[in-house]
Amino acid sequence: MELKIGEKIAVYRKNKGYTQEQLGELVGVSGQAVSKWENGGVPDTYLLPRISSVLGVSIDALFGTEKKISEYTDDEMLDKLFHFCLQKNYTKGAFDIFHFIFETVWTLQSAYFGNETRTALDDIIEKNIGNSQITSQIINDEGTTYLSLVKDFPFLCAVFDTPEISKKILSEERFGEFFSLLSSEDGLKAVIFTQSATDSSQYTGEMMAKKIGMTFERFLEIEPLLVKYGLLSEDSLTLNDNVIKVYRKWSNPEIRPLLIMAYQFINARQCYYNFSCNRTKPYFEYR
Repeated sequence: MELKIGEKIAVYRKNKGYTQEQLGELVGVSGQAVSKWENGGVPDTYLLPRISSVLGVSIDALFGTEKKISEYTDDEMLDKLFHFCLQKNYTKGAFDIFHFIFETVWTLQSAYFGNETRTALDDIIEKNIGNSQITSQIINDEGTTYLSLVKDFPFLCAVFDTPEISKKILSEERFGEFFSLLSSEDGLKAVIFTQSATDSSQYTGEMMAKKIGMTFERFLEIEPLLVKYGLLSEDSLTLNDNVIKVYRKWSNPEIRPLLIMAYQFINARQCYYNFSCNRTKPYFEYR
């Protein structure tokens, strides 16, 4: 039997955990007005957008005219997700967008694995406290998703697999040069130092070497790579008719994901909460 709008408001209100008084306050009416709706009354039309926003549902859903999930195209579902996130960003109160992203990815992965009910991400993380690595991963010919469920090491990674991506990676000739910077103790210390603060101070080479904890000669050896890969910018100052080279640190957000994935390789334990692999092709064609 199709529920009337008042009955639907009651269902969505209870799902949110609101009392009639709380819903009324959020919408801008009395608790008695909400009670009247839920007992057969109909809200004024101008209140419908506010009611739908507070309850987190569409006006169509309130009237029972919303399409079934199977009737939506992929683009329509993505549009709904987009507008939901947009609405969240403008809702009063704290909204942790990164937590929501994790919950969204976790929900999509759970559905892919065939879970009949959606388990909250926080519950899974709490259940696995103490594990140094616990992940949810999907691998197929279209790409890979990787979601780390460790409480103190959460991250997600998604790779959309295309021939162009492999082609670009395999055509890169500077991997050896770049990884040589990370592979030396001094080089890694220098990279971490460039990412350790967001100040815009200028440093001479001697100051830079001292702060990193290496000799000035060693700094001069790795300085070209730090500049080349955008971790330091160089400039010059004129002081007492002498031209002095100075540097500024540049934060690069790609450094953390790079080191995170390296950490996963070093500490690999193959411990999965969910794992699915039906990939039929190699990641790279070996020549």
